[in-house]
Amino acid sequence: MVGVLTLMKLRVLAHSTSGARAGGLFLGAAAGLALAAGTIMLAGADLPGPALRGDLFTAALAVWMFGWLLGPVYTGGGDESIRPEQLALIPLPPRRVAFGFLAVSFIGVGPLISLVAFSALVVYAAGLGLAAFIVALVLVPLQLVLVVALSRLMLAVMGLAVRSRPSAVLSALINAGVNATLNQSWVLIWAAVQFGLVDRGLPAGFATLLRVLPSGWAVVCLDALARGDWPLAAATGAGLVALPVAATLIWSRLLVRRTTTRPAHRGPGRGRTPLLDRLDRAGPVGVVAAKELRTWSRDLMRLHLRWFAIWFGLVYTLWPLAIGWAGLLPWAGVIVVVMAAATSANLYGLDGTALWLTLVDPGRIRADVRGRQVAWLIQVAPVAVALTVAGTALGGGAWTWPWALALLAALLGGGAGLIAYASVVFLVPGPEPARRGGNPLDAGNIFGQVLAMLVVVPATALPAAGVALLGNRTGSPLLSWAAVAVGLATGAACTWWLGREAYRRLGERGPELLARMSGGGTVTPGPGRATAARVKLPPRRAAVVTFLVVVCWIPLFPQGLVPLYLIWRGSDTRLWFLALHLDDPFRVPVAVAMALLGVGMLWLGTVLSRRWQGAAA
Repeated sequence: MVGVLTLMKLRVLAHSTSGARAGGLFLGAAAGLALAAGTIMLAGADLPGPALRGDLFTAALAVWMFGWLLGPVYTGGGDESIRPEQLALIPLPPRRVAFGFLAVSFIGVGPLISLVAFSALVVYAAGLGLAAFIVALVLVPLQLVLVVALSRLMLAVMGLAVRSRPSAVLSALINAGVNATLNQSWVLIWAAVQFGLVDRGLPAGFATLLRVLPSGWAVVCLDALARGDWPLAAATGAGLVALPVAATLIWSRLLVRRTTTRPAHRGPGRGRTPLLDRLDRAGPVGVVAAKELRTWSRDLMRLHLRWFAIWFGLVYTLWPLAIGWAGLLPWAGVIVVVMAAATSANLYGLDGTALWLTLVDPGRIRADVRGRQVAWLIQVAPVAVALTVAGTALGGGAWTWPWALALLAALLGGGAGLIAYASVVFLVPGPEPARRGGNPLDAGNIFGQVLAMLVVVPATALPAAGVALLGNRTGSPLLSWAAVAVGLATGAACTWWLGREAYRRLGERGPELLARMSGGGTVTPGPGRATAARVKLPPRRAAVVTFLVVVCWIPLFPQGLVPLYLIWRGSDTRLWFLALHLDDPFRVPVAVAMALLGVGMLWLGTVLSRRWQGAAA
């Protein structure tokens, strides 16, 4: 059983790890190894007092555990290269299937990197005695089994949780809340520095909580061995063995429910409403928009993604209130728009092969794209406007209004254009909606697409931001408010132009896109221009291009443009900005050099990709 599943998994990896996917895998592995190295260094760090080292190391292990719990959910439903549904007709006991799939889960880059990170337990135990050192060698694989088993259980629970609309909204709140909290971890770091926690240690209650979590049981076991507390060491060690077994047994029962039940839809999500009636009478574009609105309310995947964007924007901007700073509240609507666009950039991929209904009537293609844009704006704009107005009134000043409104207008238009364009040009094949019942969170491998949208969508607001900045610089309120008009103009232009490009390309490449979705992303290249457009980069070159395009934003924005802005404002903030830790006259040249480095990396990545495509043609 395990051998067959292992061969299947290896064969899938061999055929799917190429091109941009290989580049993304290489980049993710490099980042993971860097985090693993940091964990090992923390485990052996010479900190004031062993308690502080244990507290921080336990916190790092908790971060790894939550990464395993939430990472698969956040990146499109986890690894579904082999599905339990494929074995549904084979007479196998559920427990055997569950343990087989658990064994296969250890095949991949992620488990290997986690194993390296958890080897920090050996480093931590090096100074606790021979018994702790020997036990740590056993705890390292147990820690890996623990997080993988809990990850599979978490994914199964989330898959069942989004089988009704109320639970889909609630699960989106939990998912977005934890992700926003991890993204706003700087608040916790700032609080730790302000209150001297780095020197005095973590609060006793929080330190205890970290050790109560399953991720901290290994540290508790090692500390107990160092003190000679053998009963506690035996109890925590037994817990590290029993919990993965229990999680796998529970998962086996959930696998039965997954393969034998379907999501519960309690009636239509949207009935006959005045808005839908007006759209139905508004021509082909209105009909498509009404159809999309009904789909957004009935498709649990889309419902989950929409509410994830809303909850993420809210929690992300509310977190700084914990340290008494309300400066992010005006940007709640902006963040919701960016996240909604990032999670909506694969509309045709989510629909599956239903695209053929549009392609058989070429006259419907333009209306289909425009209708989807209208529906997305109807879904996102009211919430974003309400959050922007409320957040600016509560946490902004007079200067914030033109900024917030200008950026919101530009991003709404840019997002409406980019979701249509990306859905056609960068389509990610996913499972058919009717076959997504086993795992409603399975949206395909959309992580790279989401990451790219999180970078490109904010770029559509740069003209409006430039005018608003110029208004602040010159002290002209009229010029500052002119940024709102610029935002409206650029937003409308992005919606119109990118939408036009989307339906033109859909008309030209529609059959190819349909074949990609039918074949899971594998299409035999046709003759002519389309062949060159679909040539894949070699794995090494794809890794280099992916590294350049992804990493270039670090020197460009955080180490380049942001320090230049802070220097211009005369801010004393230093944080992790390299240029701000230098003395004049080196601050500005270093910040400019970092910005130019980022631009150069982006240019080089683009040139390498285009030259290979041209050579292949």
